[in-house]
Amino acid sequence: MSENKSIQLEQAKILYKQSLILFGTILLLIFIVMFFFRGHQHYNLLIIWAFVVFILTMARVVLVKAFHRQLSIDNPRRWLNAFAGSAFLSGVTWGVMLVNVLQPSLNSEILVISFILTGMVAGSLVPLSCYIPAFAAFAIPTLVPFSLYLLAQPDQATNLSGMLVILYLVALMGFAVMVNRNIIDSIQLRFANVDLLNDLQIQKELAEKANIDKSRFLAATSHDLRQPLHALDLYLGALQLQLEKPSDTELLDKASASSQALSELLNALMDISKLDSGAVQINAKIFSLTQLLSTICSEYEQQAKEKSITIEVQLDEVTVNTDPVLLGRMLRNLIVNAVTHNKNCMLKVSTSLDNGNVQIDIKDSGQGIAVAELENIFSEFYQLNNPERDRTKGLGLGLAIVKRLSLLLAIPVEVKSTLGRGTQFSLHLPITSDELIELDINANSAVVDLAGLFIIVIDDESAVRDAVKSLLRAWGCEVLLASSQTELMEILKQDNYPLPDIIISDYRLRDNKTGVEAIAAVRKYFKEMLPALIITGDSSSTIAIEIAAKKCRLLLKPVNSQTLRTEIEGLISKA
Repeated sequence: MSENKSIQLEQAKILYKQSLILFGTILLLIFIVMFFFRGHQHYNLLIIWAFVVFILTMARVVLVKAFHRQLSIDNPRRWLNAFAGSAFLSGVTWGVMLVNVLQPSLNSEILVISFILTGMVAGSLVPLSCYIPAFAAFAIPTLVPFSLYLLAQPDQATNLSGMLVILYLVALMGFAVMVNRNIIDSIQLRFANVDLLNDLQIQKELAEKANIDKSRFLAATSHDLRQPLHALDLYLGALQLQLEKPSDTELLDKASASSQALSELLNALMDISKLDSGAVQINAKIFSLTQLLSTICSEYEQQAKEKSITIEVQLDEVTVNTDPVLLGRMLRNLIVNAVTHNKNCMLKVSTSLDNGNVQIDIKDSGQGIAVAELENIFSEFYQLNNPERDRTKGLGLGLAIVKRLSLLLAIPVEVKSTLGRGTQFSLHLPITSDELIELDINANSAVVDLAGLFIIVIDDESAVRDAVKSLLRAWGCEVLLASSQTELMEILKQDNYPLPDIIISDYRLRDNKTGVEAIAAVRKYFKEMLPALIITGDSSSTIAIEIAAKKCRLLLKPVNSQTLRTEIEGLISKA
């Protein structure tokens, strides 16, 4: 529909919506006229006039009802003209027929008719001015015949009244035009707002689609990158067990550090992706915030000491109810940010209580941040004073993750900073007095001898299989390799293999099978609930839930040798 037609349709809607009030007023005026002129000599003709006006008004009501019953209106101009035509007939019945029937001669009669007719036209200004032809079609035949009748009378006072009625009509027409312009402008403005809202919705949908596409791209890319990186980490772990010369070990440490840096970048990108796509689930628990903060501060004491940073801890005994893993990630990122970007300073981690809430402050006395930069520090890959992109100064993703976790957990984060004097990050969350759950911080701390373990490894990547085999054999394990569930079951049936100690599998295997299915098949074959570990580059929450439901452990690629050993030790300890 063209813009002109759209405006006409809105005019028609306004006209037909407001007209019922006008019709009610007309019916009321019929009774007033009949009552006031009840002793008039032409009262019989007046009854006929009243009947005609009533029938016409009812016909107009039918017209309005017909308009409202229309599901769609293709020709609004036709409905506007139909209403204008009915308004003209109504004006004729009042201005021509009533005056001719009554032919008022007494001043009182002229005065009453003047009030009635001018009042009707004034009252119709608001409902009819949205469409000028409708107002003119009613106002002109209502007032002009009466004005001509007054001008035709012999006395000057009556003639003056006729002239005033004409001036009154002209003034009302002018007002109607002004009101009409305002209505048209408001309709056009509303259309413009609707167009803006539609454009905004389209842009929002495009942005959401782009965000989803970005998340899919990052997930797919990181999965493909995790595979060789995972194999590299395992090869490096196996190689470390075979090197003896200090010079060789030093080179290996550098290679491991580079691999670890790439792993951190991939993990950070995946964290951003999952947070943006809403894939991160909150697992709230009641736990000791004091215990969590103490543990995290201990983790970074050595790193801080290397940069001459003293960590001061001042904590209240506080219990909170939130996700300890996600909150821990926020706190670690903030502490790492302070340690990475400062040296020779004090880092104070403290809590304070206020009206059932706890405020966590992470405050350093380092170089500080300019006020103009405070909003930018939460953007991805935004780093201050690092134009050369020195990796030792961080990736530029830590605070971006903090911001997203803040929104997810509904934990506000505030930042205050003075350039040259330091920066303070503050987190606010409610405390709880409910029974707390002890965090298993020191789990799997005991060293377990892996020599002699029989481990089944299932992975469709030959490089990964070979790397895992090299590492496990270096630890003294016996290893059975398979590229798929089908191949593994055929191998098991060919010989009398002992009961495996652990099954390690990739999630996505050949023949559209998954590691979960392969592990279930092995457990069924041995008729034993064997400990199982799935290592995958897919960080989907759906997959994580599926793996947990089948009593399997999950590790995300890339996995270094120490992480893999710790996980195996944990599984053996619980077996």
